[in-house]
Amino acid sequence: MSGIIDSHVHRYPPGVIADPAEWARAHKEPYWASLVAPDGLQGWANRDRMLRDMDAAGVEMAVLQGWYWENQESCDEQNRWHARWAKEDPDRFVALASVQPRAGTAAVDGLRRALDDGCVGVG
Repeated sequence: MSGIIDSHVHRYPPGVIADPAEWARAHKEPYWASLVAPDGLQGWANRDRMLRDMDAAGVEMAVLQGWYWENQESCDEQNRWHARWAKEDPDRFVALASVQPRAGTAAVDGLRRALDDGCVGVG
């Protein structure tokens, strides 16, 4: 490997990739949907595709970035995805957590859980 680290990657599970607009409706995340669900705007990569693309580009590691979710529950869900993926491929992915500051104590609790699960910071 070349030692290249991609410091800004977004990754989603198959259920989100299959129908991002529906996921956004179900989770009350209209802002996210407006950014990523319009036709042809967002490209999506599952784990295998992302790893192949990283290998092809000489990227050794990627930092999984959080998102500016409207709801702390969405932050918590993404934090669980990221922590799991970083554990599955610790040599390839580093996980950052998401928090919704307006959630107050729930945001602090969510951040603590994310850090305990393996996220290394917020981003």
